[in-house]
Amino acid sequence: MYSTEHLKIAFREPRKIFWEGVSLLNRNILGRDASPFTERDWDNLLLLDACRYDLFEECFRERESFPGELDHTYSVASTTGEFIRRTFRDQTFPDIVCVTSTPKYTKEESLTGRSMDDVFHEIVHVWKDNWDDEHRVVLPEVMTNRVLEIAEEYPNKRIFAHYLPPHTPFIGETGQQMPHRYLTPHGGGEDGAPNVWDALKRGEYSESRVWRAYKENLELTLPSVERALYTLDGKTAVTSDHGNAFGKWYDVGYVGHGAHRHITSLIKVPWLEYQDGNRKTITQGTTDAASQVDVDETVVSNRLRDLGYAE
Repeated sequence: MYSTEHLKIAFREPRKIFWEGVSLLNRNILGRDASPFTERDWDNLLLLDACRYDLFEECFRERESFPGELDHTYSVASTTGEFIRRTFRDQTFPDIVCVTSTPKYTKEESLTGRSMDDVFHEIVHVWKDNWDDEHRVVLPEVMTNRVLEIAEEYPNKRIFAHYLPPHTPFIGETGQQMPHRYLTPHGGGEDGAPNVWDALKRGEYSESRVWRAYKENLELTLPSVERALYTLDGKTAVTSDHGNAFGKWYDVGYVGHGAHRHITSLIKVPWLEYQDGNRKTITQGTTDAASQVDVDETVVSNRLRDLGYAE
């Protein structure tokens, strides 16, 4: 049900009525509703940020050595921040160790009403000490190294690992030849390079070129994900928090990804499962023992801008 406050917001911002209608169409009428991934059955979950289902399927079919059974599912959100809020608000997961390469798990704490350190048995901020300054990201091979180390350290906990690619910045050959930087209040980068999604919308970069760069990001990530799948014990799933839209008619002209934009291109994501050996014996732990990480807010802001998040 909608409250009076909802109606006031809709009156002030009529575009929200449109997007709410799109969400209702996809979720309720077309049956693309979703439950948080925490409610599904897995021992390890590898989340690839901003990975569309059709992109993953294309790369999965081309990479014959990649194990597992592939299906699709629907995410609860269309951005990482919304995904975190919808997945972890008001719940604790003492059986999960979170390994994250994105600083969003520090910035979203006020939106969940508590610190993210209180949500999991442990949270490991890989971005803090393993950021690649050249590519402005945690590289996937570095992330997998840390995931495997943490899985060995916590053999009786579910491991949730948040990888960054295929999310921008683009780290492949095509993307490196396309100047693109983080957002500023003016929509471009500090060195004059455009945000890639704005450039696509304005016709400065072609759809095929952006798709190629986007695909390369996933292609460069999959070998590290494959190594994790073959090494981790138990049942491992691969999924995403959201996709990206390319301005097609079925995207209602939308490009990139934004909160509460629940169109198919943004909420249809992969769900791949692979089991190696016996299932893990998962034990409950505590969340109050999770390590509190000291973060420099300037560093956090810089890392988030590298990823395209405007202040």
